[in-house]
Amino acid sequence: MTKRQKISIARIFSDLIKADRIIDTGEMDCWERLCEKYSIDREAMTEAQGVSFAEAVETICSAEEQGLREDLLGDCRSMTISDGFCAHAEALVIIALTMVLESSHPFRADVISIPKANFNIDVATALYVESDFDTMVNEAIVKDYRTIYKELQLAGFHFVYIPSIIAHYRRTDPGIIRGILSFLAPNLSPDGLDTAYSSLLEMTTGAFCKDLLCNKCGIADLRDTYPAILVKIGTSYVGETPYANYLKIEADENITTGVRMFVDRFCDMLPSDLYIVKTSEERDSQFHFHGFYKQLLDIFLIHRDIRSRIVINPYRDEISFPDIDAKAQGMHRRERALYALLLCQGGEGLDFNPPGRAGSLERYNRRMERMQRRYAMIYGMMGGESDMAPDLRVPEIRRPIFSCLRRSIKGQHGLYNPDDYNVTKNKDGVFGVHVEQSLVRVEQIDSDKAVPLLESELYRRWKNL
Repeated sequence: MTKRQKISIARIFSDLIKADRIIDTGEMDCWERLCEKYSIDREAMTEAQGVSFAEAVETICSAEEQGLREDLLGDCRSMTISDGFCAHAEALVIIALTMVLESSHPFRADVISIPKANFNIDVATALYVESDFDTMVNEAIVKDYRTIYKELQLAGFHFVYIPSIIAHYRRTDPGIIRGILSFLAPNLSPDGLDTAYSSLLEMTTGAFCKDLLCNKCGIADLRDTYPAILVKIGTSYVGETPYANYLKIEADENITTGVRMFVDRFCDMLPSDLYIVKTSEERDSQFHFHGFYKQLLDIFLIHRDIRSRIVINPYRDEISFPDIDAKAQGMHRRERALYALLLCQGGEGLDFNPPGRAGSLERYNRRMERMQRRYAMIYGMMGGESDMAPDLRVPEIRRPIFSCLRRSIKGQHGLYNPDDYNVTKNKDGVFGVHVEQSLVRVEQIDSDKAVPLLESELYRRWKNL
């Protein structure tokens, strides 16, 4: 057995013993026997304090020794009943170990550990997660939502399904939701409040995982997650930092059957037929502000590390980032027109490199003339005189424009991967902005709602030049 495995085993036993916040003599006697069995010394116990529960479990899962996982799982079960009683908190840890370590278990499962400062919800919360929308799983949840909710509730779990929460918000009078958002974030401008309200009502499970949990909270484990139920199983310290531990159970179109099997196995571990059942639910004109619900709104209203949309309003000569309630500052019409041009160019970018051969000069000049016509058109749409637009073909003119644009975007705080929003130059000397065009919206003169860039009048006129 390797030193790393001994450290991991010490960590797992430590979390199991501390799970119910009670340490008795029976557990200590069992612990001494297990330390002797696995040759766990004081050094291993000390180093185990710097390892997360998820890291420890992963080390055991990847062990090549035959029988190590089965032996450890059996000893963990013995540990939980060493005091003659398996507490609810201990059962949560054991069900996680069982689903991850037991080779014959029918579900794919993983354990993850997350710093509590990043994301912290109540123990026994069961949250549905997915990075991309899975039609079959979501249809199964919608069809059997009440059954899934009640099955988990009767075992002491609180099932959270993002679409159900958002549906509740959509059914509520808009004035009430806006009032709540304004109360929770009084710094929001009227436009920011409108954006927050519409963004909240458009939230999906995938957006929640990617934009909130991954981008805002830095939880990389959920960026490309398979459809799953994420169950909070407890907390523990890694060094001096509190971590939240979660069991992630894969979900498919048979999620109802899977939930029943999970609940049955969990309840079999408990010594009583009496369970603590959480009956609190959001109802009409009532909104929870505790546990997951508070965490959701708190994270949602934090204007940092957001993959924001970009809105171009050519008729008001404005470029804004509505998801962080900000407008582009420190730039003039010439920079805003250049930024809009780069967004229209997309992956093609702007190539100002002169040709190496004389025969290519005519093609280069045609490309530059077209680029300038497009820039002048956007400059004119933004209120300037098209024939007075700065000539980007002249290096001495375009360089300060590019420099000012870069400084302005660099000073825009709150964006996730801000470099993607700024002007960059690749190895071939081509200038571009690497934000997906799907994030760009354009205000229309005949509509009060921005449309996707590729459907806008601005893009149509750019494409036809």
